[in-house]
Amino acid sequence: MNHPKKHLMKRYIIITILTTGLIAQKYAPGNILIQSKTGVTMDELKIGLDLSQYQIVKPLMKRANIYLVKVMDRSLTTEVALKKISENPWIQNAQFDHYITQRQTFPNDPSFNSQWGMHNTGQSGGLEDADIDAPEAWSLSTGGVNAIGDDIVVAIVDGGCMLSHTDLNDNLWVNIDEIPGNNIDDDNDGYIDDVNGWNAFNSNGNVSSDGHGTHVAGIVGAEGNNGSMVAGVNWNVKLMIIEGSTGTTSIVLEAYGYALDQRVLYNETNGAEGAFVVSTNSSFGIDFADCTTGSYPLWDEAYTAMGEAGILSAAATINSNQNIDSIGDVPTGCTSDFLITVTNTTRNDQKASAGYGIESIDLGAPGSSILSTYSNGSTSSLSGTSMATPHVAGAIGFFHAIMTSGFSEFHKENPGEGTLILKNMILDGTDEIAALENITVSGGRLNLHNTAIMVSEFMASDSLDPNPVTNFNGDGSDGMTIHLNWENPVTLFGGDSIPNFENDLYRDGNLLESLSFIDSSYDDSLVLLGNSYEYTMITRLVDNDSLSVPVSILVELEGGECPIGDPNMDGLINVMDIIKTMQFILEWDEPTPDEFCAANVDFDNALTVSDLVLLSDIVMGN
Repeated sequence: MNHPKKHLMKRYIIITILTTGLIAQKYAPGNILIQSKTGVTMDELKIGLDLSQYQIVKPLMKRANIYLVKVMDRSLTTEVALKKISENPWIQNAQFDHYITQRQTFPNDPSFNSQWGMHNTGQSGGLEDADIDAPEAWSLSTGGVNAIGDDIVVAIVDGGCMLSHTDLNDNLWVNIDEIPGNNIDDDNDGYIDDVNGWNAFNSNGNVSSDGHGTHVAGIVGAEGNNGSMVAGVNWNVKLMIIEGSTGTTSIVLEAYGYALDQRVLYNETNGAEGAFVVSTNSSFGIDFADCTTGSYPLWDEAYTAMGEAGILSAAATINSNQNIDSIGDVPTGCTSDFLITVTNTTRNDQKASAGYGIESIDLGAPGSSILSTYSNGSTSSLSGTSMATPHVAGAIGFFHAIMTSGFSEFHKENPGEGTLILKNMILDGTDEIAALENITVSGGRLNLHNTAIMVSEFMASDSLDPNPVTNFNGDGSDGMTIHLNWENPVTLFGGDSIPNFENDLYRDGNLLESLSFIDSSYDDSLVLLGNSYEYTMITRLVDNDSLSVPVSILVELEGGECPIGDPNMDGLINVMDIIKTMQFILEWDEPTPDEFCAANVDFDNALTVSDLVLLSDIVMGN
């Protein structure tokens, strides 16, 4: 279930157009977005800022330490203010408050009354089965609740929603602990009157009606089998409405912060508070912006913070036939593993005029002439990546309803890892189509049924997949080698005795070695002092290649207190240290861990002539 990872560095074409007219600013003047370092409180941050120059307006994502700052010193341009505040030792990231635009869509013929994206029979000149196979998936579930009783919530981050729409109102998320309109934070979640969600434009709980957002919400979760209008990917689901799809980055981050807060509250209280948010839908962005330049760091931070809490975010790419790998895009050019990026496919399984990229864009979904609910109280047909993406966001919610109790429990205990497993299943389950081959990560279009089958069998009570290793630990304290140890599984997940297996050990995503079932330890000496490494162990059955869930740990090769360049340990660096190092290289003497550390002056974790030359230069004063 592995797919190519998006590279952290991508080529970006910068096109400068000189005109005699005014060029609009691409960010809000006087606003800066900052992320404080871990452990730095808001009060401490205020002390560390020059209040004559900066004022913290409000937190945007409290759990990710992200704040909106206003530049108070009028003598400072926003550019200079950003440079100065970036140098503050208590600040991890800082960026402009960029303007955001919704991924625009265009109304089509309102008489179009067939949801071809769900079930394509060739209607209106389409290609039969160029759809997500929804009816096939609905034979397994129609959404709503997972196997352990959690009400599944999808956050619609958009321009609002018609809350009174008769095909949506029964599926709206309601904060039952909040009393509407009393201007009191009744449930103490930090938000006043957040009954159905949040309005990040005005920082209040008043959710407005909006055609685009109503349309998106209907694709995710219009009530099905009720004899009215249309059916969503989920017939039953809870739709959390969050306004925040246009304006500036700070508005978007406040919107994401609300979804994150509700999910973390749910996690921390075992469901007593908050909401079981599993996905966000985002149909907006910054066209031609390169997320990897360092100018947009808080986008990846936001998606990763949500992902580690268990939220997989679906994002729409640009509505233009552009290679995102080359031109960049925010957010679909961002690199967080917890982001799934979507382009638009037509009723003939062709890519519409929309972004692509073999590194940036994960998959396609139906997005052209899509019929869904609308703010007129009825339905309308719209097109764009805005319509493609809620098919994926809705699918994420649907798959949680399909999950076995084993998978649901695993996801609950390991929300980050569980979210990444689900993302890979979504990509693995796509229908490969020629129009997306070699221009997207998966090469295919969303298939609800294919992935539902995989999800429904993963970690099932009768599963023939192996259990993972347990008590996986690492120790790099000797400064030379990272020592790994674990306990091997003895049964399959379903309880039967485990047959012949191997453990595949990965370091930073690359296969290190396949280890026999009799091995329970491994020493990795090809590591560098002071570096941290992620080790992942996957148990694999030899006969049929069935895999366990991955188990990962992070281990640092610690530097200790060894005196670099002084293997004699006498407090002096002189010719005697050169002789001592030569004895180690010639294997006339066996170094202790501290002696090895001191002699390894080139930090390559091997004693060679290179160490001898460098040590000689040190002794000679060069």
